Amino acid sequence: MIPQISNSFEVLVVDDGSTDGTTEILATLVKNNGSIKIITHPGNLGIGMALRSGYAAASKEYICAIPGDGQFDLHELIDVKPFSRQSFYSFFRPKTDYNLYRKFLTASNKIFNRLLLGIQLKDVNWVKVYRKDQLDFLDMRMRSSIVESEICAKLIKSGCHPLEIPSVYHKRVGGEAKGGTWKALSKVMKELLALTWIVHTFKADSFSEN
Repeated sequence: MIPQISNSFEVLVVDDGSTDGTTEILATLVKNNGSIKIITHPGNLGIGMALRSGYAAASKEYICAIPGDGQFDLHELIDVKPFSRQSFYSFFRPKTDYNLYRKFLTASNKIFNRLLLGIQLKDVNWVKVYRKDQLDFLDMRMRSSIVESEICAKLIKSGCHPLEIPSVYHKRVGGEAKGGTWKALSKVMKELLALTWIVHTFKADSFSEN
């Protein structure tokens, strides 16, 4: 599938302290495919640090973080065309299977993003496609899942235009959703005020096309 999207690619898999045999499976995959690289965390650091580790280790021009639960169809990436530093792609889900609690969290997050961070995106927490040089410029500070809000807010403040594409949200084929757990939420809540200040003081005037 990936060769249909690009003829030059790498697959970075972040093993975020898994204890279910994932490490052994990944070791076998690496032996059989030189395009796969493994990033291993000594313990579970959460989705925010998993994203940051993957973004930092990426070496190609474009970067896309894909959830490992099968809810995003890679074929949708075919619609992504080469873009400049002044744009980024943002997929959004017109429909989800969230319960009322998750819908409330999503709505609250959207309000926070719009009012305090200036983000008007339809879906901050879904799949994005960035340029490597964009992410290298941003100096990410957040450690929780709110790191995606940090990235989008800084890019938009830098004059980047989000290119939004509708995406089908598929049923989960593995794993367990943990984004709405108290552990995950507590990390986000601790970083909310810090993120507002970081975005407010972010120096965006040096971000320009090479």
